[in-house]
Amino acid sequence: MQSDSNTGNQQHTDQPIVLSAEELKYRQIEEQLVSPEECATLLEFASKNLIVGDGYGGDANPHSETETFSGFTITGASGPGADPAHLLCLEVIQRARKAVMRHFGLPFLWLDYAHLVKREPIPGSEVSADELSHPWHYDDQSEGVKHRTHTAILYLNDQFEGGLTQFQEADFGPFRQVQPQTGKMIAFAVAHNAHAVSKLISGERYVLNMWFSTHMRIWRRHRRVLGLF
Repeated sequence: MQSDSNTGNQQHTDQPIVLSAEELKYRQIEEQLVSPEECATLLEFASKNLIVGDGYGGDANPHSETETFSGFTITGASGPGADPAHLLCLEVIQRARKAVMRHFGLPFLWLDYAHLVKREPIPGSEVSADELSHPWHYDDQSEGVKHRTHTAILYLNDQFEGGLTQFQEADFGPFRQVQPQTGKMIAFAVAHNAHAVSKLISGERYVLNMWFSTHMRIWRRHRRVLGLF
């Protein structure tokens, strides 16, 4: 785990991060939303289906020139021929959605988009000290995603160096770094959380990214993936 840092240096601790009462309005940490066995199944599913540049028009380096980005857009699945791993992925998304609803006290919340993602460093790339894997941003800052109200990130593995999720805001300090751990989910209110990913030094970083919305017009997108949930 990483604790608060005013300098950006990583300070390791064996204790889980405890969010302040003020932070709990805007952030959530579920230490083990998904079991290691379930994560292993999702990792295998990802390895079979990931596409380089998925979600970014085939661009293999949408956020960093020193990393390769691969993704798989989650779609609906049903019927006797459905892949059990795909069905597990949908069940995990539903589990995450309900957890976010409980934490933030939301009467309803619809899935806008879910994306299995892998980042890996390009061998031999030169990395500057201040480079980020994913630059600072808000998840509703682009015109096409202004309806997004909540984000959830599920870490599927932790066998990599770097790749920390960072939050930045005036109220809570310069930034807080979260150490990924297999099965951990973090979630946050989009409008209150600028965030980034620190540079991935080595290994492969797998996550399931989920973007949700409280806007009713997202219901049709939600239903196409999660059915009547």
